[in-house]
Amino acid sequence: MSRRTALAAVTAAAALVLTACGGSSSDDTAEGAGGSAAAEGAFPVTIPNAFGETTIESAPERVVVTGYTDVDTVLALGVTPVAFQEFAAFPDATVPGLGPWAQDEPAATAGDIEVLPVSGTPSVEDVLALQPDLVIAIGGGIEQEEYDQLSALVPVLARPEGSTAFLVDREDATLAIGQALGKEDEAQALLDDVDTQLADAAQANPDFAGKTVTVVVPDTTGAGGYGVYVAGDTRVEFLRSLGFELTDDVSALETDSFFTTVSAEQAQLLDADLLVVPALFSLEDTQAQLEADPVFSAIPAVQAGRVLYLSPSTEGGAISYNDVLSIPYALDGLVPQLQETLAG
Repeated sequence: MSRRTALAAVTAAAALVLTACGGSSSDDTAEGAGGSAAAEGAFPVTIPNAFGETTIESAPERVVVTGYTDVDTVLALGVTPVAFQEFAAFPDATVPGLGPWAQDEPAATAGDIEVLPVSGTPSVEDVLALQPDLVIAIGGGIEQEEYDQLSALVPVLARPEGSTAFLVDREDATLAIGQALGKEDEAQALLDDVDTQLADAAQANPDFAGKTVTVVVPDTTGAGGYGVYVAGDTRVEFLRSLGFELTDDVSALETDSFFTTVSAEQAQLLDADLLVVPALFSLEDTQAQLEADPVFSAIPAVQAGRVLYLSPSTEGGAISYNDVLSIPYALDGLVPQLQETLAG
């Protein structure tokens, strides 16, 4: 199942229609990549993946990012990509397609970057037309056929063996990207810093430990009910890092994806110490829709005021990305809101 199909089924990530900037020249991109030199002796490198293995002979100079959210890690490692796949809408973005947590990264402004809009998945031909010497597709829904077509002509960094599309662990994704760019030590340092910040936030908020949480959005399939995120999803994993736990009812729901659907008749399964609603489009519209929904309003946590609505362009987007750039941003803005909402 493609990411486009999955999002249409339950999350329908908001598309920001953008006029793509011209692709970087080889010189511009090389300059961006050179901002943080690859480790001497890092290449050639061979990285196993779900479809085979990726061999990168030398430090990439034209990186194309087709995996959703992978661009943040690339930028954090000091590399300016030729192009990247947009994931969500950021209306106030100063650099088109990037979240506010990534706007000030030096690599984000070191050269022109083409945005591959979320409204249309790039074809193999589209990707190859960008003349990449590395395609990073860890966070996307790439499958064997597309991988084979691309990797016949260019190294493709796909999700790790044994992982599920869209559910690659932050550590695995970050280290693989670091290895592919010759910056594995820098990638580990970024992870260590983020892990420390999460641990510090959890320690400073012992009331989060053991509290149950449900991450839910209005169903977008037309069938009614609600979309629920499950273990492995980025939003859920961020909250679990702070000490929260999924309820037994949500943990028992069967799905092979990062979400599932709960009917209106099953709405009481959503009850938890805290409900988090990361709006997909307009925060105001989502909140108005659910506040007018008598079934949702009857959930005990909602009645007690323990529901937190998040904007997709700020904290809601940050926990959707859940990467080395977005986590510090999310901690700064979201932890005080979690404290206040839990208090009721």
